[in-house]
Amino acid sequence: RWTYHDFFVRYRVLMTKKDLSQSDKKITCKNLLEHLIKDPDKFQFGRTKIFFRAGQVAYLEKLRADKFRAATIMIQKTVRGWLQRLKYKRMKAAAITIQRYTRGYLARRLADHLRKTRAAISFQKQYRMIRVYRVYQRIRRAAITIQSYTRGMFDRRAYQELLLQHKAKVIQKHLRGWAARKNFIKFRSAAIVIQCYFRRMMARRELKQLKIEARTAEHFKKLSVGMENKVVQLQRKIDEQ
Repeated sequence: RWTYHDFFVRYRVLMTKKDLSQSDKKITCKNLLEHLIKDPDKFQFGRTKIFFRAGQVAYLEKLRADKFRAATIMIQKTVRGWLQRLKYKRMKAAAITIQRYTRGYLARRLADHLRKTRAAISFQKQYRMIRVYRVYQRIRRAAITIQSYTRGMFDRRAYQELLLQHKAKVIQKHLRGWAARKNFIKFRSAAIVIQCYFRRMMARRELKQLKIEARTAEHFKKLSVGMENKVVQLQRKIDEQ
């Protein structure tokens, strides 16, 4: 059994801030037990004390120990983090100091080196200017030579293009003349063929009319022979075309 005051003092680590803010410690203890022990038969509230069945106090002690263990781990974690940050700050400050001294030392060495090599730098500058001028002269002469050859090549290409254009015009002129002559011959042949077909058609009509008008077999025979010969000649002429 526990008095309400002793229970509150012993297990206040298991309470929340809301529970601790209440003025009535008896109600606070009841709320905590109802939250931690779900079976109401495991404990009983008296007027001044709390009564527990066997094993419940051990369960509460385990919860209290777990809470202390978690708090200890959190404290250790926080302390380690603080120590690491403190160590990092000290190392950073040391590194900055070393860098500052190193930069000063390097700056002094650089200044000394610049003083010693000032004459050499001046000589190197003059020598480089001479080399650059010589290279510039070589490049200028090469550029002039290349431009001369390039202009000559472009002039020759322009002349070749003009020559090709003139030849192309001459060829086009001959092709147009040849095409015109070919078209003329084609049209003339077509006209001759049409004329032959027309004459043959007229001869056939005339032959048919003569056959109708012929009175005797002899007269028909003479006329038909002449017209047939004429038709054969026209057909031959058409075939030749």
